[in-house]
Amino acid sequence: MALLEQQLELVKCMQAEGILDDQFSQLIQLQDESNPDFVKEVVELYFDDSVGKIEKVYQLLSSPTPDYDELDQIVHQFKGSSASLGATYIAQLCIKLREGCQQQNAAACQQLVLQIREAFVQLKGRLDVYLQLDKQRTGG
Repeated sequence: MALLEQQLELVKCMQAEGILDDQFSQLIQLQDESNPDFVKEVVELYFDDSVGKIEKVYQLLSSPTPDYDELDQIVHQFKGSSASLGATYIAQLCIKLREGCQQQNAAACQQLVLQIREAFVQLKGRLDVYLQLDKQRTGG
């Protein structure tokens, strides 16, 4: 199977599993000769940004009196960047986490942030494979 076919199959699987949505396919279509590393750059930027946001959420939730307004703001940003990438499952978890913030439910928030981190690790692992295939395919 050609590397491009493997990449597309991987994306199809992630979409079927509800990890990604069509937004990611649209990002792929934006990549061309004039911007051959577009998807790689977007994915790496998302990962770098997300790690900081997840850590900040953990930090805020470890406080005896979490600042739910700040927490909600960070989660709102994370939801937006996840939706822009097409990471639909993470975006859905962020919506639930925002509800937990609005209810100031620390236990629910802590449970959801664990689910988000797990989903993020899974997404990163899968997209790392995608990027490796892309690197092999383009020789970069």
